[in-house]
Amino acid sequence: MTEEDKQIELQSLQQQLQLISMQKQQMKIQSDEIDHALKEVETAKGDIYRLVGPILMHSTKEDVVKDLNERKSTLDSRIEILEKQEDRIKKQFVDAKKK
Repeated sequence: MTEEDKQIELQSLQQQLQLISMQKQQMKIQSDEIDHALKEVETAKGDIYRLVGPILMHSTKEDVVKDLNERKSTLDSRIEILEKQEDRIKKQFVDAKKK
């Protein structure tokens, strides 16, 4: 492998790491927003509405909590997958640097 090929590979791995890091950060922000929404719903009194597309619809507290928990679970799984990808690419980056 030439020095130029090595540089290209390192740049590619670095770009992949940046992309994964941004995706992970966005998902963590969404997860934090869901945590905040869950707290608000738990303390809410009266009617609860949720946005479904462009329409605001009446919903039960239980349905909203269930939906938010499902979304959070999905996000947490995706974050975990991204962290594994990140670790794998970091290892590839270190290995490529040693070559």
